[in-house]
Amino acid sequence: MPIAELDMIGRVALAAVLGAALGAEREHQQKTAGLRTHTLVAAGSALFAVAGASFAAGSPVADPTRIAAQIVTGIGFIGAGGMIRSGFTITGITTAATLWFAAALGVAAGFGFYLLAPAALLIALASMVGFAPVRKYMRRGAVHLLEIEYHAGHGTLTPLFETLNAVGATVGRLSMLENEGARKMTCEIVGIGSEAMDSIVASLRARDEVIKVTPSPP
Repeated sequence: MPIAELDMIGRVALAAVLGAALGAEREHQQKTAGLRTHTLVAAGSALFAVAGASFAAGSPVADPTRIAAQIVTGIGFIGAGGMIRSGFTITGITTAATLWFAAALGVAAGFGFYLLAPAALLIALASMVGFAPVRKYMRRGAVHLLEIEYHAGHGTLTPLFETLNAVGATVGRLSMLENEGARKMTCEIVGIGSEAMDSIVASLRARDEVIKVTPSPP
């Protein structure tokens, strides 16, 4: 039977609340997509889902899951907008994932899963908040030694330090030598994974003013 309009409103409102709770965490972390974006994504997804479910209820051949499939595909464009290049690496992947998850919450609420949607939100928040100290603990022992030889005057180090700050890494001991217009910087980088380090090294090597980059494994 068709879904009552008050029930539709309740489902969309539930989705908005769940999306807002997810967006509040991103807002607290000062990410590109925060409270308003996650709320709109969740509520909009619920609106599509509940409208499709209501239409399907009055038709023996309509399939409401097709609406959900289109939402999953379309949310990728918004998620991609949440990822930005910062220095030598790309940030915002977690925010893109939370936007995708907000859409899933909206679909679940739109289809009337009143217990599943809040439970899924709790699982997501627990993983985002609870894994943060675990992630820092796992990374704190990784110390990379990086040596960069480059021609001065090209702003080489600015994007490097912007990237390290964006990914939460810290710079330990640092030394600088200059000889006949070329500089050699040696520093210890703490709190960054090997994959991110490889990306930084590759980007440094692609710069014209860089003579040599020598990383050491942690």
